[in-house]
Formats: sequence, C-alpha cells, structure tokens
Amino acid sequence: MKTLKFLIFFVLALTMSVSSCKKDESNTSTPKDILTSKSWKLSSLKVNGVETIEDCNKDDIMTFAANGTYTTTVGAVTCYSGETNTTGTWSLSTDGKTLTVDGDAYSVVITESKVVATIVIGTETTELTVIPT
Repeated sequence: MKTLKFLIFFVLALTMSVSSCKKDESNTSTPKDILTSKSWKLSSLKVNGVETIEDCNKDDIMTFAANGTYTTTVGAVTCYSGETNTTGTWSLSTDGKTLTVDGDAYSVVITESKVVATIVIGTETTELTVIPT
C-alpha cells in the first residue's frame, strides 16, 4: 500500500514538474505587437557614430497604430516655433527586420525595451534608438 501511495505521489509530482517547465508560448510577442503596444520616445540619435540628439526631440512621443499609421506628438520643449504633431504611414517586413516609415526603409532590431533603427543614405549612417515612455 505504501508503494502504491508513493507511486501515485511520484507520478503526480513528475506531471506537475514537467508541465511547469513547459514554455508558455502564449506570451511571445511579435515585433509588430511590441511596436504597436507601446508609445516610444527618442533616447539616442547618432549620425556616423556621433550623438546628435537635441533636448527638443527627447520629449516627443511616437505611437505606431496597427493599421499602418503613426503619430509623433510634440513635447513641451519644441525645436522651433510653430512645431506641430506629425502623422504618416509605416510598415514592417514579415521578418520584423525592416521598418519603412513614409517610404524610408530602416534596418531595425525591436525588443520590449528598445527599438534601434538604422538607415544609410550616401555616406551618412543614421541610428535612432527609441525606448518605451
């Protein structure tokens, strides 16, 4: 009888430990899910490796809607008089590695904690890093 109880306990314990080790795939987010589920602000802007971000850009907020539109909302610190919010279109490649914004294609790495976008035009390489607000 003790052996039967031990065997039942062992089988239950083994079942529970195996099921608790299973990867929970329902919590995986796609790059598009990450991009559209947050608002983003610029934390770095480098041109040819040199940081060029201005204070007036640091408080602007960008949101990407699932329908392929985006909005940039100007913060309290403006870059010039009369600066207004902007809207446009965006798309993300199927593999999540190319973000096209208003026709400009950026190579991107999208994570929960940041998005790094790089574009090369001529001899100039621009790298933008945005973080969730």
